[in-house]
Amino acid sequence: MCGRSKAMIVFPAIDIQNGRVVRLRQGVAGAGKEYFEDPVEAARKWCDEGALFLHVVDLDGAFAGEPKNKDIIRRICESVEIPVEVGGGIRTEEAIEEYLNNGVSRVILGSKAAEDQHFLVEAARQYASSLAVSLDAKNDVVATHGWVDGSDKKVIPFALFLLSIGIRTLIYTDIRRDGMLTGPNLAMLEKLQQLPFIRLIASGGIGTIEDLKALRAMGIYGAITGTALYEGRVTMAEIRALGGM
Repeated sequence: MCGRSKAMIVFPAIDIQNGRVVRLRQGVAGAGKEYFEDPVEAARKWCDEGALFLHVVDLDGAFAGEPKNKDIIRRICESVEIPVEVGGGIRTEEAIEEYLNNGVSRVILGSKAAEDQHFLVEAARQYASSLAVSLDAKNDVVATHGWVDGSDKKVIPFALFLLSIGIRTLIYTDIRRDGMLTGPNLAMLEKLQQLPFIRLIASGGIGTIEDLKALRAMGIYGAITGTALYEGRVTMAEIRALGGM
């Protein structure tokens, strides 16, 4: 579904903090709103309503630097019949392997990918087809450690490097738009979409069905929606009506 295909996967987001489903504003740890007490319930809801793929983030893991909600994520994978991608605090090969063995279809690397090139290259060599890398950016600088810190990576050069080592699935989030419902960063997404072999997933700021239509028109592989879905700004019925999702 890469290139200029009109099909696009919409990923309902399930962000887990303190065992519950929350949505943060601009990635700020204390600026969250709770939506479900049980993440498995949320997963079943979106699956039952027609989701084709789930995007799960261990927020506690992202801030702690190691997975903190592995049991919940395993139960999610056991409870739905659709693939699940997972990110948040995944910084060792053992963590990648454990998630894949527990039913996760795609593991998302973030901070570790930006900080440790040797680890990244080795992970790509072993698991490239089951990996994605999250490009979480503020002002074109890739952020790390739960979006708190900056790095020395710029979005486009880092994306090109990832593609060169065989990682095709990249998730771009404009942190300043995340949870704000102000629309995605179409300008940066268009630049990324032009890169060869990329399977681009858009995240951050999606607030309406029109935003999803605009992303689909760009030929993007996927889009993550969280706050808009939980607040009813976008419904799974509208998403299904777009077709190819």
